[in-house]
Amino acid sequence: MESHGALANEGARRIAGRLIGGLIVAGAAIAVVVTLLQWTTRPQTDDATVRANFVGIAPQVSGHIVELRVRDNQQVREGDVLFVVDPRPYDIALARSRAALALTRKEVDGLRRGVASADAAITRAGAQLNASVADVTRREADPVVADAEIARLQAQRVASEASLRRAQAELRHSEDYLARLEPLLPQQFVTEDKVDEARTKRISAAMGAEQARTSVLAADAALDEARAKKRAAEATLVATRAQRGAAEAALQQSRSERARAEDAVGQVAEINARIAAAEAAVHAAELDVEFTRVRAPFSGRVVNLNISPGAFARTGVEVFTLVDTGNWYVMANFRETQLRHIPAGAPVDVYLQSHPGRHFRGTVVGLGWAVLPENGTSVNGLPRVERSLDWIRLAARFPVRIRIEDPDESFRIGASAVATVHGSLTRVSQ
Repeated sequence: MESHGALANEGARRIAGRLIGGLIVAGAAIAVVVTLLQWTTRPQTDDATVRANFVGIAPQVSGHIVELRVRDNQQVREGDVLFVVDPRPYDIALARSRAALALTRKEVDGLRRGVASADAAITRAGAQLNASVADVTRREADPVVADAEIARLQAQRVASEASLRRAQAELRHSEDYLARLEPLLPQQFVTEDKVDEARTKRISAAMGAEQARTSVLAADAALDEARAKKRAAEATLVATRAQRGAAEAALQQSRSERARAEDAVGQVAEINARIAAAEAAVHAAELDVEFTRVRAPFSGRVVNLNISPGAFARTGVEVFTLVDTGNWYVMANFRETQLRHIPAGAPVDVYLQSHPGRHFRGTVVGLGWAVLPENGTSVNGLPRVERSLDWIRLAARFPVRIRIEDPDESFRIGASAVATVHGSLTRVSQ
């Protein structure tokens, strides 16, 4: 009975040992699987550094620093005055620009009055031209009238000449008739009365011939006078046309002077270019005065401050650096085999090596897409390929940017960190 009980106990122990061994093997397998899943879905790296955005603070104007209101490693807020460049030269330049603006406005007002005067001159020249044109039109009728008068006088002279010829014929006839009668009077072949009548007719014919001759002479004189008037009218017409040409030239000159005066004003649509340029100079001078007070573009911490008041600051040359302490990042380098399990937006556990006991939360912002390759670069446009071949190929590392959600004063640029990403088991398309 005792031996039989011992055998039963030994069999039970063997079964229990086998069960325990199986459980150990199963637990080890489960541990391996869990470890592999943990290694795959929770990639971790200690090749990580703290980063933050920073800018070099450089003045936009040159001059000696008369006030330095910050110290190295000081925390400043956005809009705080960091330092002041000597503003006196820029104050003088601003006063000069404002005086130049006032003078420019005066000049523009004077030029505008000049344009108004040019407009008045154009009006006067236009009136003179209209008067000259009307005078020319009126004078052009004078030669025509003179020609008509000359034609009338020529016809009158022809008629006077005809009258003169008739009077001369009558005079000759009277003289001949009297010459026939007078010899007959002593012989009393004719009466005294008849002879006296013949003599009276001869005298009347002589007077008529003389009157006709006078009419011809008067007609010639009137004709000469009419011709002289025509020449005078033609000369007056030429002079009037010359005056019209002078009036046209004066009008053109007035218009040219008006255009030059308008160009000198510098008006372009609703903007006066001269005044706008002077105002722009004033605004630039005001900006320069404002730029003498260099302000913080954002809240951050001053670093690398190695100057003192009296130093000469040059435009665009950095005086110190301002670190943006409002946004902190960790640049963690992961192997390329781990990137497929790191999606954008994944939560990250971050620990600083300077404060290993503090836990910080982060979020994956993005994965790096480019690193400088050791081989395969180009030299002078040709690919460079090494002659040697490595037997062991190490996975490349790519930077992953992680934004810190709850940073504190312990963060410094360049500090070492450890990052663990709560990744995905499945492959993530980036």
